[in-house]
Amino acid sequence: MKNLGTLLAAVFIAIVLLLYMCTFQVRFTEVAIKKTWGSPARNAITQPGLKLKWPSPIQSVVIYDKRMRIMEDRTEETRTVDGKNVMVTTFTAWRIVDPAKFHTNFPGGEEDGEKKLRTTVVTQKHAVIGKHNFSEFVSTDPAKRKIREIEREIQAAVTSDAGAEYGIEVVDFGIKKLGLPSTVTTAIFESMKSNEQKKAARYQAEGEARANDIIANAKAAEDRIRATARKKAEEIKAEAEEVVSDYYKEFDQHPELRIFLDSLRVMEEALQSRTTLIIDTSEAPWDVFDEESRRRVPEGDRTSDDWGGAAGQPADQTLVAQETD
Repeated sequence: MKNLGTLLAAVFIAIVLLLYMCTFQVRFTEVAIKKTWGSPARNAITQPGLKLKWPSPIQSVVIYDKRMRIMEDRTEETRTVDGKNVMVTTFTAWRIVDPAKFHTNFPGGEEDGEKKLRTTVVTQKHAVIGKHNFSEFVSTDPAKRKIREIEREIQAAVTSDAGAEYGIEVVDFGIKKLGLPSTVTTAIFESMKSNEQKKAARYQAEGEARANDIIANAKAAEDRIRATARKKAEEIKAEAEEVVSDYYKEFDQHPELRIFLDSLRVMEEALQSRTTLIIDTSEAPWDVFDEESRRRVPEGDRTSDDWGGAAGQPADQTLVAQETD
């Protein structure tokens, strides 16, 4: 019985070892390649589960992680086409899509593939940035900045090399950090400041020219309006003189009434404000305060309104003052 137990244990261990040597597991995040006598199979195993193989050295298995990875390259100075340097740090999101091709190119493993990809990214980054102007990276005008277009251009170049040759896919690419070397920062910003000052001077000159045009147009409009107003005033004045001439014809028939009304108008203008006057009632126009002078106006030309009371009755000085007020 003791020998039987040992035998069963030995058989069990042998079966376990055989299963271990003849099976392998592929997780859902992995892909696997079978190698027969060192030659990789053309088709990779992409379905997860427990798989069978011949024991080593007949067959061996290489497993790769198919999840996306993020690779960040080092910050480097890169020269633009107009001779200015920029400090650029990029990131690359990539994954293995053709395990057989990747293994053929990088039998040493994933680290070798990432190193090669990093070299490709750096090469294409310098090549693409060297085709663009500095203003496409740094500019006060948003329309001139083309960072996103440059990122897509670099990604397309890296994908063209890496996808066809290395069996990987570049999922995304971008510029993580963009800076300027300290030796050129001051000169660049001074140049940008000078350009902006030139723009400001041009805008100011255009504004002054526009203001002068507006002032000239306003002056011309003012002259036209004044000319029209003067013409209208002359027409009104001519009409008024025509009307006045009719009144003068009436006054010519009653000269004493005209002289009397003119005297009242002069006094009204003189007494508009509170004033103390010492006058001689024997002199015109103040002779209206003299009863004898008023009697010289014909009875038919006098009214109660002219005298401040009933016709033929003398008006006192208070009534005359109210009339002039």
